[in-house]
Amino acid sequence: MKYDKEKRHGVTNFGFVTNLRTFVQEVNELLNTDEREYRAHELNAVVDDFTENGKVIYKNKFGKITTSENALYAIFELGKKDKLGESIIAYYQRPRIEKNWTGIHFTTTKELEKEIKDNLMFRLGDIQFQNWQDGLQFLEDLKTKCIPEKWDYKSHQSGLPHPILKAYIENTFEKLKAENDGVKILRSDDGKYIVFNSGLLDKFFHEIFIIVHIVKEGDDLYYRDPYILSSLTDLGKIGFNVDSKRIVKQDDLPEPATFFTNINEVIFHPDIDIDRNYDKFTHIIEERRERFPMEDRDRDTTELARKLDNSINYAIAIAKRNYKLVVPMYRPQEKKIQLLMPIYLSGSFTKSPDFALVLDLEHGIYTPETILPLDAAYQNARLITKPDELWLNPDDI
Repeated sequence: MKYDKEKRHGVTNFGFVTNLRTFVQEVNELLNTDEREYRAHELNAVVDDFTENGKVIYKNKFGKITTSENALYAIFELGKKDKLGESIIAYYQRPRIEKNWTGIHFTTTKELEKEIKDNLMFRLGDIQFQNWQDGLQFLEDLKTKCIPEKWDYKSHQSGLPHPILKAYIENTFEKLKAENDGVKILRSDDGKYIVFNSGLLDKFFHEIFIIVHIVKEGDDLYYRDPYILSSLTDLGKIGFNVDSKRIVKQDDLPEPATFFTNINEVIFHPDIDIDRNYDKFTHIIEERRERFPMEDRDRDTTELARKLDNSINYAIAIAKRNYKLVVPMYRPQEKKIQLLMPIYLSGSFTKSPDFALVLDLEHGIYTPETILPLDAAYQNARLITKPDELWLNPDDI
């Protein structure tokens, strides 16, 4: 069967949907009780209608209306109200104009304007800097203090320096906030500062801790202007005490994030079957075709499926002889451990793999969820540990 781009439609046609399993629930939770709930096909129809009839509203990074080529936000007006009576919109965004759209997000125009304003600041996920220079300097200082490591890709271009380090701090902080309701984040007595364990070591093998300001604006709290803890006395100066009786000591400092508790979560077991079911292969081959090498993108779906099948078999054969081949990663969006299997469509192992196959272990069987380009795979894998350089190496990406 020849691949047909026209088969794709709706929310996945416009861009990569990071919340494919939950987006219908997310918009319905916003709806005013007087509004009828959406179904997936209705949202798909909205996106198709807007896209085909030129009704998408495109805005640049400053929130000004622009062309699709120069936009960072693509907005769809749903025509329904939220619980406060505000009109709900759906939108996609992208970090730079040459990147692909990702979504699908739901909010109101007022809230999106607020987000656009926040995005003009330099951000490390939820952590904001008042200006870009401070953010860039923070990353540089952190890189300088760490045990030497590659935080940049050799070939993959990034709009910012040290993209691996940036992603590492962003996702580590998100994990710490979610882990046991943030129990590993230490808060000052007056609530104006927090300190967390970065999980990184400095050149003297000492743990690196990061202090963040807490700023309250109305009912909202913001994480602002982080800096690296240089001395325990710094904490006493800004209000960190234990039981209001003594200053914080080394043993009081928080532990790093925990990504797994059982070693079997991060080891690939070649004897466990991989469920190569129709729906998963359809998703990977038809909806992620742009992640395949250029020379394979126009191949028949069945031909690509055979190549993918063979590549999985090659990887399993090697994994039986080298347990380091398949590496663990942490998926922040779903807060779980997954595995990354290198896929060599050509069957040649003398160069970098074409992409990584993401495997979930569910009910005693591996399920292929999607494929990731090598830069995204490395960033997710680096959260757990620095990967072995067998195939996932920044110098080759």
